[in-house]
Amino acid sequence: MSRSGAAPYETLARGLERELELVGEGRFDEVAALQTERSALIDTLPETPPAGARPALKRAALMSKRVEIEILRYREALLLDLAKVELAGRTARGYAPPREPRPQVQATA
Repeated sequence: MSRSGAAPYETLARGLERELELVGEGRFDEVAALQTERSALIDTLPETPPAGARPALKRAALMSKRVEIEILRYREALLLDLAKVELAGRTARGYAPPREPRPQVQATA
């Protein structure tokens, strides 16, 4: 395969490597932009890739899996932080003075 034929697949792999970096830095707005670019690139690729694209495609698949794992890690950390915030809120409410019942107005006559 010619070097120019492998170029789009190398671009795909490099884009996923960049995506991994951005996810690691928590820059998800930029990740979304890269995903849009990746989708547009994939739409231009032939249905059956040339044999010479195999190394780049393997690298892209590996990077894609690593991006997925990083996102899951980030999500887990956010859920743990949220649980801590909820626990702190419950604890703080435990120290609040008791609420007095509000008077109810009867709307029926």
